[in-house]
Amino acid sequence: MGVVAALAALQGCATYSDGIGRMDALIAAGQPADALKSLGEQSSSRQDEVLYLLNKAVLLHQAGDYPGSNAALEQAKPLMEKYAVLSVSEQAGALAVNDILRAYGGAHYERIYAHIFAALNYLALGKLDDTRVEVLQMDDALTQIPKDTPAPSGFARYLSGLIFESLGEWDDAMIAYRGAYEAYRAYPAGYSVPPPESLQRDLLRVAAHQDLNDELIRYRQVFAVKENDSGDDLRGKGEVVLILESGLAPLKREIITGVYAADGRLVTVALPYYQSRVPTVTRATLSATGGPAADGELVEDVERMALAELEREMPAIVARAVGRAVVKNKTIKQSERQGNDALGLLVNVAGLLTERADTRSWSTLPSRMYIARLPLAPGRYRLTLEARDAAGVMVGVREYNDIIVNSGTKRFIVEHWVVPADVVPRPLAHQPAVIDQRRRN
Repeated sequence: MGVVAALAALQGCATYSDGIGRMDALIAAGQPADALKSLGEQSSSRQDEVLYLLNKAVLLHQAGDYPGSNAALEQAKPLMEKYAVLSVSEQAGALAVNDILRAYGGAHYERIYAHIFAALNYLALGKLDDTRVEVLQMDDALTQIPKDTPAPSGFARYLSGLIFESLGEWDDAMIAYRGAYEAYRAYPAGYSVPPPESLQRDLLRVAAHQDLNDELIRYRQVFAVKENDSGDDLRGKGEVVLILESGLAPLKREIITGVYAADGRLVTVALPYYQSRVPTVTRATLSATGGPAADGELVEDVERMALAELEREMPAIVARAVGRAVVKNKTIKQSERQGNDALGLLVNVAGLLTERADTRSWSTLPSRMYIARLPLAPGRYRLTLEARDAAGVMVGVREYNDIIVNSGTKRFIVEHWVVPADVVPRPLAHQPAVIDQRRRN
């Protein structure tokens, strides 16, 4: 690829990256529609097509356009699979110029989140059967991820269990809950999330329901609960399940370092790193007026998973960066030996300008995922979600009116909270979708 073409490709990607800051500011201001407009003004090149569709899907999700969000995700999914296997020409271009020339296919964990968000969209639309199809696809995608590769398998399988139980498919629910528990336990220290207590109650309750007595006894011992504890706090009740998407995933940045080659010539190496965006809301409580309350539990830490994925990929990234520096340096030396100092200078300048780290990532993903589960007796309720920061200071309140709960039902509320609209807690006019699905016994 010529120098001019390489610079043109770099310029297109830089335009996309430059737009991320404005888009994120609009998301933080609670203006997903304006953020979507900002996204549309960015580059939509083939290399960034997947990333554009993924960010578009989350912005539409935040704006309540769940069909539009899923349409974007359905476009992105096959492209992610396609670009996961890079062509020979793209590999060569990445080695010769920079990693930005490769079409973005998404990290493994991002591919699973495409299914998770599609499932959340179907939940918000009240399409439980479509949600079931999505979680089956998600399960298949999880089985294709290489061992020891960061992926949100704990939360993905936990969500699947909730869906299967809502449909009255108890065997599948038990399989999913088991898988979730084992996945959480298998998480490495880099992005570990302990198995949620509510998941432990699910394992006890469904094991009792399915007369899996040996398994029930084992879980009682593992969870250190009473001998007669069956985990059934839903008998004769319904349940409100709040899924809270908190904050924004970390941003990929780059650091460019000058390195002197063996002959004393200065070459550059650009490497990516993540800039943390710790969410304001790290604690949440869902309560019914004059009734019980449930605290949100952390079910996935996207930021730590992103850091773990970058750490896993870094040896290959460094190898490519060093390889580029060597190739560019050889080209410069060859030009000088041929007496073409001007060409050598041009190649040197082009190398300095084109050596850029690949800072693309799905930046509109939440930083963390929480679940709050509130069992309630049949009736009509006004629910309140109180959000607090790490110090326990309340930063915002959201209310849900006329929530009808029936025995044997699950009602799902999907929320996204980036930053508080005000320092003073107040109810918001925004009302997320709430659905009611009866379990099929």
